Amino acid sequence: MAEDLLRIGTFGKDAALLAAEGRGFLKAENLRVETNIVTDSPTLLRNLISGRYDLILNNADNVIAWAEGQGADPKPNDFVIFLGGHQGLKQKLVVLSKVQDFGDLKGKVLAVDAPTTGFAIVMIAILKQHGLEQGRDYTLKMFGNTTKRADALERGEAWAGMLNLADEEIEKRGLKILARSEDYVEHYARGLGATRRDWAGKNEALLVRFIRAMVRATDWVLEPKNKDAVVALLLPENKNHRRRAEEAYEETVSPRFGLTPRGRIDLEGIRTVLELREAAGLMKPPVPKPEKYVDEDYYKKALASLT
Repeated sequence: MAEDLLRIGTFGKDAALLAAEGRGFLKAENLRVETNIVTDSPTLLRNLISGRYDLILNNADNVIAWAEGQGADPKPNDFVIFLGGHQGLKQKLVVLSKVQDFGDLKGKVLAVDAPTTGFAIVMIAILKQHGLEQGRDYTLKMFGNTTKRADALERGEAWAGMLNLADEEIEKRGLKILARSEDYVEHYARGLGATRRDWAGKNEALLVRFIRAMVRATDWVLEPKNKDAVVALLLPENKNHRRRAEEAYEETVSPRFGLTPRGRIDLEGIRTVLELREAAGLMKPPVPKPEKYVDEDYYKKALASLT
């Protein structure tokens, strides 16, 4: 029997997806995945909307923003989150070396992937706690993913940005860390599985099989005895740098920052995202409950059918 194809969009392959592909969990469900790596969220979400991707693995913030018509395209979309991913956030507010405190960012350009979604919202919330307001005290400019934002800082085209880079790489680029997200945000839902609600309804069996494969892959990744094998999977994603792969593994299995057990959907992390969007002035109170953007029926059917 020919394998069914699933087209996925994401910013990068995490340990669960690498395991699903490399350890045969997708193959066991008679699935073949075409993974498309993108460098900016507008491309990711537009391709999901257009049907170029069947589903995406992405942060809850992007899903919510585009569902509410607050993404790069001001049109609401009926998206649904069907699978959990990672919990917690380990991003860094990185600045030029001459920045001594938050006040030095007044009147400056700050680098983002997109101004109304993703980690930009976390940065806005952090700056707000230090008395800085978007528009009044600083402006945002789109550059793309972490690497592109870091390049913008290095060129002096922006003064700050939220980056997911190793501390030594930040130092090597001549930049420095002003704040760490984990000191401001306890819960954060990222790497979630999401799709168009109509597609999910028409492809329920296919979606349940994918979830089953991902749950099995997550179980395997989080099993301590598989550490060496998981690190081996992560090596190519970390340019064959073993120490970085091991650090990625430790974050992957961390109870605060890693994969949610059994691919559980992190409702508390989604609630935090909604609160951050409200704090940034992007959603008016009362904000919706997380359940508005989630349908756990597919996940529950996948768990019930696991053997």
